[in-house]
Amino acid sequence: MSKDTRPYFTLTNEYPRHRKIRTLSDKAFRLHVELIADCNEATSDGKFSKHELNMRGIKTGKELIAAGLVEEIEGGYQLHDYLSHQPSKVEIAQRRQDKRERGTRGGKESSHKRWHVDRGVFKEDCELCVSVPDGA
Repeated sequence: MSKDTRPYFTLTNEYPRHRKIRTLSDKAFRLHVELIADCNEATSDGKFSKHELNMRGIKTGKELIAAGLVEEIEGGYQLHDYLSHQPSKVEIAQRRQDKRERGTRGGKESSHKRWHVDRGVFKEDCELCVSVPDGA
């Protein structure tokens, strides 16, 4: 079975039992999880709008604020300690870039091996031919 490559966020096993979480209503619990997922998907570093806070009702949004799970900031809201538990926008971008580069490099190396190494061909305009030390 291949590894799941979809984006994901992290919740610890004790998340549902945390003192701030266990007292939440079902709606507030669900909203908190949805906000974490939405912020991760949007790479917003835990920041979101008033509309998103109130997507399960104004009372539910206020419940998350009262529990200390959401903080009001200039221009909207943010999840408390989001970046302590989830990757930042910069980290996500770096992971994606690293993955792209590995894929590109892997494809180049595979092609290089097939068309040059396996056939004993050296081309001066091939970056991999010129970067391989003699005798390697």
